Amino acid sequence: MSSAPQVLDQIKANPELFLQKKAATFKRDPLGYVKYFFEWKKSELADYEGPRSWQENILKAIGEHLQDTQTRFVPAMFAVASGHGIGKTALIAMITQWAEATCVDCKIIITANTGTQLATKTAPEVSKWFRLAINRHWFEVKATSVTIKAPGHERTWRADFIPWSENNTEAFAGLHNKGRRIVLIFDEASAIAESVWQVAEGAMTDAETEIIWLAFGNPTQNTGRFRECFGKFKHRWKTFQIDSRTVEGTNKEQIAKWIEDYGEDSDFVRVRVRGEFPRAGSSQFISSDVVSNARRYKAEGFSGLPKILSVDVARFGDDQTVIGWRQGRKSVIVAKYRGID
Repeated sequence: MSSAPQVLDQIKANPELFLQKKAATFKRDPLGYVKYFFEWKKSELADYEGPRSWQENILKAIGEHLQDTQTRFVPAMFAVASGHGIGKTALIAMITQWAEATCVDCKIIITANTGTQLATKTAPEVSKWFRLAINRHWFEVKATSVTIKAPGHERTWRADFIPWSENNTEAFAGLHNKGRRIVLIFDEASAIAESVWQVAEGAMTDAETEIIWLAFGNPTQNTGRFRECFGKFKHRWKTFQIDSRTVEGTNKEQIAKWIEDYGEDSDFVRVRVRGEFPRAGSSQFISSDVVSNARRYKAEGFSGLPKILSVDVARFGDDQTVIGWRQGRKSVIVAKYRGID
């Protein structure tokens, strides 16, 4: 191990080479990178000693996934549902900066619920954090992209801010980078269409490739793929639900007013503060909480009651027609059909 004077000599002799070698040591350690490469306790970060606790937890989880040789080339899929003001876009920026700085020809795509969100909030925040890093001179930061300044790598080593469209998903279909690193980030993921999620899954197929897929958002909708990250597909995703009240630097006074006005268990507070999905969507007749409780209920005393046939007819899309029967509170599915008149 080099002594302190030796390290100082190395920095003085070739500071740029020293910085490059230092970044390489954090290739699979995003938390270590973020702590070292951002100027904490200085200038715009004067009031911060490092990332917030919840941000540290996710940076650490990504690092553990990549450091484990058994999981390194298995897609790392993280879904974060949160209340307001916790600094999720700042974390998106930190991860983007680390990913691009520590892997040659890394490809990153960032999208959001709307083009306006992407252009006016996500992209500017990411750009700000690139400016706050000590290696800011490595990158060309533009309105729609961040590229490395290394000659010959402008097209292959970059992060792009790309609006999604249900009618034009080619940008997500073509995200391949075999043998390198892919990062796909969904900001405000609740409102991103199912078709975009489906096409994005095509980027998960490159072998021997570090693949990181992150979905962030306020849990505003009780249906859709983001909700399913915490339900139907929870076994595929590592999930986090962040309560704004537990996060350093959030406006606790405003949060207290919301709780007083709407109630602790209201859908408004569940979504905007607690990072929990609402009980019912705008077109949902029976809330998910009721369905979940019913599925856990143990039916008893139903044997003498009549059996009632039930049919839920699928009208369109991926829905299935389901036929079953109910006897008291005992319910049995008999058959499912898809794609029939």
